[in-house]
Amino acid sequence: MFYAALVNRLTRFPSHISAFSSLNNAVQMDTVQGSIKMTDKCVQRLKELHKKSPEKTLRISVEGGGCSGFQYLFNLDTTANEDDCVVERDGARVFIDKDSMQYLEGATIDFQSELIRSAFHILKNPKAESGCSCGASFSLKV
Repeated sequence: MFYAALVNRLTRFPSHISAFSSLNNAVQMDTVQGSIKMTDKCVQRLKELHKKSPEKTLRISVEGGGCSGFQYLFNLDTTANEDDCVVERDGARVFIDKDSMQYLEGATIDFQSELIRSAFHILKNPKAESGCSCGASFSLKV
């Protein structure tokens, strides 16, 4: 009965959540329209990181702060939390907490390697109205 109620609840919001993962009861998100996407460079870098440290997974979160109101935080984490969404593409995995997910829906995760730094960053966030020049913070569309 619980499972039937859960499936009914999940199918009402297919762009957010499509299936459950066995990974610490985290929610798995498929890359469906309206979900978070990953560029090829992002997937490649995540796979490289996984080979070096298989226990670590990229975690993206959104917090208040930065010069535009909200800021993206990128960390490597060893565990998924119960309220995490897991975005996965071609074996590359990213954890995003449920609260941050509402600010990232429809965004694209990328990895850029330049002479002065290499880092993950968010491209094309449809929920962001404007951001700072470094791309680490943004303000919400109202």
